[in-house]
Amino acid sequence: MQQHDACVEYADLYLRLSLDRDGKTAIERQEADCRAWAGSHGLLVRKVHADRGRSGYKEVSREGFDAARAAVTSGAVRTLIVWKMDRLSRKGIAEVGPLLDEFDNVGGRLVSVMDELDSRSPGARLAIASLSEWARVESETQGERIRHAKQYLRSRGKWIGGSPPYGLCVDPDSGRLTPDAETSVYARLIADEALAGSPLVRIARLLNENGVPSPRGGLWQVGSLSQLLKAPAFAGLLPETETVWDEERGRRKYTGVVKPYQDSATGSPVVVGEGIVTVEERKQIIAALESRTRLRGNGEKYPVRASAHLLTGLLYCGIDGCGMRMSMNGESYVCQGVRLGHTCPGARALAAPVERAVVEAFIDRISSLPAGHPTRKAMADQDVPFDRADLTALWRRSDVGTRRGLLSAAIERVSVARAEGRGRRFDPERRLGIIWAGEGRAE
Repeated sequence: MQQHDACVEYADLYLRLSLDRDGKTAIERQEADCRAWAGSHGLLVRKVHADRGRSGYKEVSREGFDAARAAVTSGAVRTLIVWKMDRLSRKGIAEVGPLLDEFDNVGGRLVSVMDELDSRSPGARLAIASLSEWARVESETQGERIRHAKQYLRSRGKWIGGSPPYGLCVDPDSGRLTPDAETSVYARLIADEALAGSPLVRIARLLNENGVPSPRGGLWQVGSLSQLLKAPAFAGLLPETETVWDEERGRRKYTGVVKPYQDSATGSPVVVGEGIVTVEERKQIIAALESRTRLRGNGEKYPVRASAHLLTGLLYCGIDGCGMRMSMNGESYVCQGVRLGHTCPGARALAAPVERAVVEAFIDRISSLPAGHPTRKAMADQDVPFDRADLTALWRRSDVGTRRGLLSAAIERVSVARAEGRGRRFDPERRLGIIWAGEGRAE
């Protein structure tokens, strides 16, 4: 635990900026003024708590605010310094009043530098309450003005503010979206890859390997790509953040879900310019992305990844005492026990000869099944032909997903024994053991 000099009094600072942009009251200026006040009053700053880009009025989490409040109520410091009361909160006395009570109960105080207020001074609480309410009213009236302005722009198909999605910019003359000269070509590449079914991780890797910077200048991530492709404005549609009614607080709150804004008169989405994709392409992309996720029991989404490799899920390490699954690593199937740091020496085999041997065994097996065999019935249910030539033709024209389905219907598992030495040709008879569905024995 940090030891403090008993003769020195410490204070914490709380700084907040709802929009961290040039021309606003910068966090740095707030900190400098608060430190100067602390120094002139014989206080040393112990810790700075900050919330960048966080509203003091909306129902959003503020970790800096919570930590600053806890610093005083826990006794870590006795003084919390803010630059101005509206930096602390814009929710009025409903939030500031309980905070002052908590501070009083532990002998703490709140100081507002620019308002020249110290909660310990006579009459200060009344002034703090008044300023807190003024901050709340100001936010409410400002919000009303913004709502009217946005409604006016919406009615004319104009962009209503904020940064447009990557690949687009706002035409200064028309106020509508238009492709950005520098980034629209990469945005369209992202869209084309998504429409072709490329996984987001592969698209991110493509962009990063070719040195294409993300909107914030760093590396592309799966999350940022998903957000971009789902954005209504990416298709030239006006976005709207969905809200729900908060019964506890008696007001609407934002959910974080962004959807196309619907015109109240026509019920149709409002077009605010030219997008990178069409509305129909956006629907196709979203459908593809959602098909890769499922819902957990708690409603949370998680990804569903379709395997790109033929034998993933069927192939197992054949070394005694292991039996772990094998997965693709480079050009080979490798025992996962090795990759997880287990003691198994691990079976490994080049994918091409293993897959070729399993497919040949599968075609031989299915084309020679006698009438009435249970596997033959399972194959018939999938309209699988039993003539060797027809089965081979079906295999050749099928995609990986269909091929995996055929193998899974006929094979329970395939074990791969470890090679007896390096550089030897793969020998299926020595190294492969196939357990056919419903039979429970290896061949």
